[in-house]
Amino acid sequence: MEFYLSKILNFFTHPLYVFSLVILIQLFLIFFTKSKKLVIFFSKLLLILFLFFSYTPLSNFILNKIEDYIQTSKYPVPQLTGVIVLGGSFNSGLQSKERNEVSLNNSAERLTKALEIYKKNPRLLILFSGFSGELKPQGWSESDMAKKFFLDQGVKMDNLIFENKSRNTFENIKYSKDIIANNKGTWGLITSANHMPRSFFTFKKQGLILEPISVDYKTGTSKIFWINFDISSGLSNWGLILHELIGIAYYKVTNKI
Repeated sequence: MEFYLSKILNFFTHPLYVFSLVILIQLFLIFFTKSKKLVIFFSKLLLILFLFFSYTPLSNFILNKIEDYIQTSKYPVPQLTGVIVLGGSFNSGLQSKERNEVSLNNSAERLTKALEIYKKNPRLLILFSGFSGELKPQGWSESDMAKKFFLDQGVKMDNLIFENKSRNTFENIKYSKDIIANNKGTWGLITSANHMPRSFFTFKKQGLILEPISVDYKTGTSKIFWINFDISSGLSNWGLILHELIGIAYYKVTNKI
């Protein structure tokens, strides 16, 4: 139930959908009503939203604070017992199955970072956690795709563990914590930098302190140029920001963090 609720909430709070909805309302008012006041109101609202979402310095600043909230661990990777890689790096499982080719998205660094660490530490256990984030999964699961990816890259099957039930962050932890506890040692947590705070503190709430290994950064460290507008980048940034802030708030309310 939580999974479906989160999908509905993400849909109605994603800035792209909010922006699109206001445009549709505005078009409807222009062509099907005679209320000039409403047309003027939604015209002003549309302009405000456009300027707000396209003003990238603000979203870059907030996203940067989220990404840097937990610093990547300096623990020596050759001494790690294992790493847990959270799902979210793949496109359609159906497409991958039909083409027999793993289709990666812009979070693929979660996988490549695990591979990088494995090459430095051939004894490393790689625990991949994820079934599917799709409402109606088809084709290969994320674990199926991860298995093909790692084996194709030369990782030995003895080094791989797959958790093939989880559909969100809390389930990643719920179904993986016993696996980590049964393989004692120091474990690293690999996920996107903007997702690290929620993941790290949810693991901590379950009694597991992992070494954070952040990847997939969307912001840099250089000074922000405060006069810049880009609606595409702004919508993307705000989508990530709202997704994580709402997720953290919900996890707080439900005592998962």
